Amino acid sequence: MKTLDFMIVGVQKGGTTALSFFLDQHPQLAMASGKEVHLFDAPDYSSQWSCEQINQRYASHFDNVSTDVLWGEATPIYCYWPEIAAELQRYNPALKLIIILRDPVERAISQYAMEKSRGDETLPLWLALLLEPYRLWRDPSRKQGGARRCHSYVSRGNYSQQLNNLCHYFSSDQILVIENNELNSRHKETLEKVERFLGVSAEQLPETANIFSGNYDRNHYRIVRWLLKCYYRFSNRQLKKQLLKMGCNPDWKWLS
Repeated sequence: MKTLDFMIVGVQKGGTTALSFFLDQHPQLAMASGKEVHLFDAPDYSSQWSCEQINQRYASHFDNVSTDVLWGEATPIYCYWPEIAAELQRYNPALKLIIILRDPVERAISQYAMEKSRGDETLPLWLALLLEPYRLWRDPSRKQGGARRCHSYVSRGNYSQQLNNLCHYFSSDQILVIENNELNSRHKETLEKVERFLGVSAEQLPETANIFSGNYDRNHYRIVRWLLKCYYRFSNRQLKKQLLKMGCNPDWKWLS
């Protein structure tokens, strides 16, 4: 069983499903079956597990997959939980990480709509956001259905903190940051960028496709959107500075 070569580590509701789908079609790449393995954030995960023990747990997700291709997986929470970065570095110091970002305001509302549809959220949006710090403080566990997984609407959008944490354990040339709209507006160019980053040929690029689209009205919650935009202003400024230092010159509307 080989060690994974790359991971899509974030962000939730950012387009990781679509990116994983596109990369899995490349003849030199293989994505873990089931898309989100949730190995490093599992409630029973142990920092005492060796690389070999971790690979044994990955084995069932790569049945009959050649070891000659690059192996990867996509679990968006890896970027959000700060303790996971150190475990990824311990697992494979040469690991390459891909982060696909989305306007944090839209990301938060999209997550809320998802949790509401699943039955994991019963509060109205404004109250869920207001109570988020208390919920996260009250329930810091890794359990399924816990606050860190289901009620982390605003905190997941603090991308600057998350990127800074990853950069503490991985060099800039091991991290690629893209924006979710690029998969549609600049589909070919974006996939070529990802494939160059992974060191594979940019051939047989799949056509763009709407893999999954959140079902919520983007015209609702105007006041909440405005308040969230104000909240993220400083974090977004810090993020832009970090990206510029990494050689990325983002032209994303929500980051301007």
